[in-house]
Amino acid sequence: MKKLIPILLALLLLSACGAQGTAGQPTDTQPPETEAPAAPEATEETAAPETEIPATEETTGEPVDSTVTLDGLDSYLRLTLPEGWTWVDEGAAYGQHSILLKAPTGDFEIRAVYWDVFGMCGTGVSFEELTLPNGMKATLAAEENSDMVWQTLILPASPDQFTLQINAPQTQIDAHRAELDEILASLQIGVLAHLTPVTPSEADK
Repeated sequence: MKKLIPILLALLLLSACGAQGTAGQPTDTQPPETEAPAAPEATEETAAPETEIPATEETTGEPVDSTVTLDGLDSYLRLTLPEGWTWVDEGAAYGQHSILLKAPTGDFEIRAVYWDVFGMCGTGVSFEELTLPNGMKATLAAEENSDMVWQTLILPASPDQFTLQINAPQTQIDAHRAELDEILASLQIGVLAHLTPVTPSEADK
């Protein structure tokens, strides 16, 4: 009997170790969490193409038509802007109506003006008769100091009076000389429709 006791104890110990090993195994059968695959980086082939915004009056805030017309009471002044130039109608006030012509560089402007009555002080101003690139006769009134040049190109009465004005350093005027010549070559002065003689048609005769 004494010999059986150690054997029984050994069997009990072995069965307890087997039970502990079964109980010690993990009972959670859910699969381990995995990270979602990262999205592929955009490449030249997969990136969305950029949408070019067209230059319009709505996107630039300024008219983009290259033909500019300034109306007087009885006649009009018309010119064509160089590529990239814009213009702003400054409206009418105090007997004049002006349109501002703006170079794309942002550092040079020309103001086209219609005058009900035109006049200017001649003190310190030089006057020069010119023939423009389009053959039109005009008078250039100029005044300058060490920094700025004030130029007013007085166009022929049509019967209205139009001028082109520049207030800028001489260096800027020289830098935009080719564009100035292009604008001057495009100048047109015409009579408004309400003064154009009407020729009766054959049906009216």
